[in-house]
Amino acid sequence: MLIATDLDGTLLTPQGAISPRTRDAIRAAERAGVPVVPVTARQIYGIQTWRDDLGRWALCSNGAICWDLRARTVLFRQPMPSALASEFAHGLLEAAPGTRFLTIKDDGFTFASQRGYAELTTFADHSREPAEMPALDLDEVLDGDCLKMVARHPSLPIEELAARASGLSVADEVHVTTSGKPMLEISAKGVTKDSGLAMLCDHLGVDQRDTVAFGDGANDVEMLEWAGDSYAMANAVPLAAAAARHQAPSNAEDGVAQIIEALLAEPADRC
Repeated sequence: MLIATDLDGTLLTPQGAISPRTRDAIRAAERAGVPVVPVTARQIYGIQTWRDDLGRWALCSNGAICWDLRARTVLFRQPMPSALASEFAHGLLEAAPGTRFLTIKDDGFTFASQRGYAELTTFADHSREPAEMPALDLDEVLDGDCLKMVARHPSLPIEELAARASGLSVADEVHVTTSGKPMLEISAKGVTKDSGLAMLCDHLGVDQRDTVAFGDGANDVEMLEWAGDSYAMANAVPLAAAAARHQAPSNAEDGVAQIIEALLAEPADRC
């Protein structure tokens, strides 16, 4: 068995920490030979705080990159070509003037934000102080392949920005999602949390039927649908709740830990 879990709103407490109970549950699963894999919109720098509390593998940028946390190496990447990112960005600018962009490049170590983007964000959005964000021209933001692109608008609701993005001629070539923050997250077509999880499972020799996934957001939907079994948190958005087979207690109640404890208590052939 392999356990895949989102972080924010799922594994982490509402205060953005790993609780002692959750830490103990992860360690118990790892001792039992059950990998617990974070599958997150965050980048590697955004999970450094919990490196010692997690297992070996981590899927970042909504499944676009897989890290071996022990070796500090990359197992695979699923980048978005710069030409595709540029076509999408310029199309969205025509449909929603004033949109600001950033791209995540160089395995998550380069954070390229457009001039004016920092004024629209907070530390919680990217685990990065807005005052420390670059202020680049759009051409610099779009120069080179990226793991994902982010778009946000100073006044349009996120639902309206998403609607305008869906009408672009290039919409079928990208995957657009959200992770509970007022911004669109754009990857190449087919690059979602489940695609990254499937590639990791192939590498580890884990059957899809033997995976259990946890999530709470719209960017977790594909993973919750793909996994052999899945749980949406009690605090999940409706899309995630509809995609999962079960409901777990909320992240404020250590819901993931509760289910892991129950799974580990089942007969050995379940794990």
